[in-house]
Amino acid sequence: MRNGKGMRWLALAASLMVAACSDAGGPVEPSGTPSVQLSSAEANANRARHEELQQEREEQKAYFKQMKEANRENLRAAKEEWKAWKADWKEQYKLQKEQWKRAHPGEKGGPEIQLLRCEPRDYEAAAEIIGPQGGTIKVGEHQLVIPAGALAQEELIVAEAPTSSLVDLSFGPHGLQFARSARLTLSYKGCVRPTSSDLMVAYIQGNQILELPPSLDRKADDEVDAEIDHFSRYAVAW
Repeated sequence: MRNGKGMRWLALAASLMVAACSDAGGPVEPSGTPSVQLSSAEANANRARHEELQQEREEQKAYFKQMKEANRENLRAAKEEWKAWKADWKEQYKLQKEQWKRAHPGEKGGPEIQLLRCEPRDYEAAAEIIGPQGGTIKVGEHQLVIPAGALAQEELIVAEAPTSSLVDLSFGPHGLQFARSARLTLSYKGCVRPTSSDLMVAYIQGNQILELPPSLDRKADDEVDAEIDHFSRYAVAW
């Protein structure tokens, strides 16, 4: 009798084990399905944004072409102004130093920081789509290197070097902030260097200097580098 009960218990245990194995092998709702759908939505959004930025870049290129043609007369006028300034800049600087000494008797120093003057160049501009992986945008002999991790998403980076006797570069989108500093290189070839002191990159508004980020003057290359954290307008100062 005890043997019969034991056999029934063994049969019951065996059937439970089979049922458990059968349930374990059955279809299970994938736990990762929501995240897969989210990734797909993000990919679609990124693709749509990239296409939109490509369209904006083409529009910017058409605008650059119009600006280059419109600035031809401005270039001629700027070169005439440059010739007049270059002819007597030393005398002007001498007068500025004398004025500063009269205003600051007994003090050491000289005129305040000024923007570097150069032979005017033609209008130059560029637009590049740069994202989290980083990238480089070049405008004439100037360039900006944005490192990986500086941007959270793709942006249309726009840079314009106007027809001017200054070495200056305007960037957009205006106010864009970097999570990691970007390296700006401005070339001052063809410029009058009034001093042997190091030149600097200046953050400007109009012709007013608002900020002087740490700069490195590479005199052998006629270039100055600076680390910048946001977009606006930058020039070379002395």
